[in-house]
Amino acid sequence: MNPKAYAALLKVTEDEWRAMAQRLTRYSLTASRQLRWRTQNSQELPGGETIGSVVSKAIEKLYTGKRNWDPEKQPNLEKYLQSVIDSLLSHLSTSDDNVIVIATPEPGSKDAPDSERGSSQRDPAADWLIPPSRSPEAVLAREQRTALEDRALELLLDECSEDTVLFAVVEAMMDGYGTPTEISDAKGIEVKDVYNAAKRLDRKLERVRERIALEQRGSADGKEAL
Repeated sequence: MNPKAYAALLKVTEDEWRAMAQRLTRYSLTASRQLRWRTQNSQELPGGETIGSVVSKAIEKLYTGKRNWDPEKQPNLEKYLQSVIDSLLSHLSTSDDNVIVIATPEPGSKDAPDSERGSSQRDPAADWLIPPSRSPEAVLAREQRTALEDRALELLLDECSEDTVLFAVVEAMMDGYGTPTEISDAKGIEVKDVYNAAKRLDRKLERVRERIALEQRGSADGKEAL
């Protein structure tokens, strides 16, 4: 982190960070609703990401210096973090995890609403990737994806089992609580502890992705052996 950014961040109080984080979470949700997600859920993003984890990553990139903030050129810290969030969401929306696996609407259902449709830069030439009806292959793909998501959740709970605060935070998220304040109220955890847990959650999610990749690689190797 450059010295100017470091000096500017020292002036931000804990209360200011809490309020800003809440506003950034709302901003992240609004921005996410403008993009198309294969999960068909603007809060549950590809790669195991969530609205909260995107905000946490934006702040983490600021503190680690991966994003070089210049307070003199961009004095509004919140606006700067919004631009980082936009970049992270854009990257997720164009990632292989989002664009290669496309969720198929239920039979007879209307297309996803505008809030879930996503990137306006969608390539019409790729429309053939979306089956017009739920073919057996599409059903199988969806079942496999559901099984993969269930396994990822199982692994995440296992990874968090020895961290009581983080486990409680994950439980709150599963119950539908999204913001740090909501989680704090639901679980009786200090907001600052929720933020710290969110940082640990990012590392746990990365570990889960690694374990899933190893399992899939092992399964593929087993099939080849047969």
